[in-house]
Amino acid sequence: MMNISNKTIYAYQELAFDFFITLSYILIILYVFGISYEAKRHLDIIDKYVKIYICLFLIYRFNPFKKNYECSNLDRKIVFSAALFMFTTTFFGFVFF
Repeated sequence: MMNISNKTIYAYQELAFDFFITLSYILIILYVFGISYEAKRHLDIIDKYVKIYICLFLIYRFNPFKKNYECSNLDRKIVFSAALFMFTTTFFGFVFF
């Protein structure tokens, strides 16, 4: 059986997370500037999966039953993205609805 270290797992997770966030930014730009209206549909799909991933990651990494904790670069990125998401959805929900 192959032994994969936590560093390797985090490296793959960080790479995948960066890819989906970058893809989201590209789709947002394509949609906002009217280059592609299909981008909105793809963005909605990616957005749902990234939100689910962020929620599961935060629940796993920051649960109160964990004794030892080391904050990685991936942790910082995901916490920042979660905070940014919460702020923007709360702000835009408050301002526009």
